[in-house]
Amino acid sequence: MRPWLAHYDSDVPQTLAPYPERTLLDYLADHAREHTHDPGLIFEGKRISWGELDRLSDAFAAALVELGVVAGDRVALILPNCPQFLIAEFGTWKVGAIVAPLNPVYTEQELATLLASSGAKVVVVLTRYYERLKSYQARTSVTTVIATNIKEYLKPLTRLLFTAFKEKDEGDCVELRDGDLAFAELLHRDNPPKTTTQPHPDEDATILPSGGTTGIPKGVVGSHRNMVLAGLQLHAWLHSALQDGRDVLMVPLPLFHVYGLIGVQSLSIVARMPMLLVANPRDIKGMLNAIGHEKPSFFCTVPALLSAILNHAQVTSGKASFSSLKICFSGGAPLMGETIRRYQELTGGRLIQGYSLTEAQMAAIANPVRGPNKVGSIGMPLPDVDIRIVEAEEGATEMPQGQVGEVIIRAPQRMRGYWNNDAETKL
Repeated sequence: MRPWLAHYDSDVPQTLAPYPERTLLDYLADHAREHTHDPGLIFEGKRISWGELDRLSDAFAAALVELGVVAGDRVALILPNCPQFLIAEFGTWKVGAIVAPLNPVYTEQELATLLASSGAKVVVVLTRYYERLKSYQARTSVTTVIATNIKEYLKPLTRLLFTAFKEKDEGDCVELRDGDLAFAELLHRDNPPKTTTQPHPDEDATILPSGGTTGIPKGVVGSHRNMVLAGLQLHAWLHSALQDGRDVLMVPLPLFHVYGLIGVQSLSIVARMPMLLVANPRDIKGMLNAIGHEKPSFFCTVPALLSAILNHAQVTSGKASFSSLKICFSGGAPLMGETIRRYQELTGGRLIQGYSLTEAQMAAIANPVRGPNKVGSIGMPLPDVDIRIVEAEEGATEMPQGQVGEVIIRAPQRMRGYWNNDAETKL
């Protein structure tokens, strides 16, 4: 029984099966070939086309091959939202290796433990976190450090100003130790060779830290298939409000989290919608300026960030423009009814709440785009997702409607398991 299907928007299919035997690499190759010069990424006013993203990730893949990286190896990313993240990610996948993104502001103990447990031998790190990485590198398996400066993909004038006024203060002016490599130099090659490795949809693509509420986060393993499925589910849910190939998806939430990595990124690649990357979501003024200038149609957020935006002086004074926003997708915590009302009055757009967890690999439950948007509700399961509320202690008996219990989820894109942790996977 799936009673929620009767409440779907009329344009949302009940199932998306059969799913295509594809990976995000296949979609990127299509976009690079058929829409070469269309923007795929937008970062601080600079545009990177689908063709350029494909070429740069080819160059990074070729560099990884020269470094001895093979299929199944792990490449860790200690990066904020920036073009280097996508370039390194797609390049890693092109050699059949697995991407292991980490939160740069985790404690040294958490980072060292997660790096060691992943067995990553290569890490791409933002220069401002370089010295910190070197302090715990000996406790990990990392043998190759590739450092990148946030300014490498800024527009020329912005880059010049950053170098003059911010680089030193931000900690990005570093001297690499012997044996460590500069990301930019690895990409400076003409016509980089195409790698011959093409991962199968069922092969591992990502290792993401879980929430870590019970201690050091566990590594959640997701496949290439998971990413495509999550992207297609979100596309089916949101396509009535967003136009493929045209609408811009603003991404202030981190790509090292399931929300950004598996959810919004996959939607972007599947639907050929460029991502507007926000490196520092605490810079509310900069984010508001980016919304006014770049005119995104989609914005992903959590309640704390949304509240900070709505209470910013530019917004309360009426100086900020939100006219382009059609959809705002919020998760991570409950939204207050007053926040929903204020946002929708201000923008005229739709504020949708959703729910998922790292283990579910994103698209699980959300409110509809056109149907009733109930305050206090996280919505209903997306296509091919099943939800039950069961008795919390024994985890099997289904609870009557209106009763509290444990949420259990069955979905085609759920995690493959915990990295090197069969005991937790079987629980």
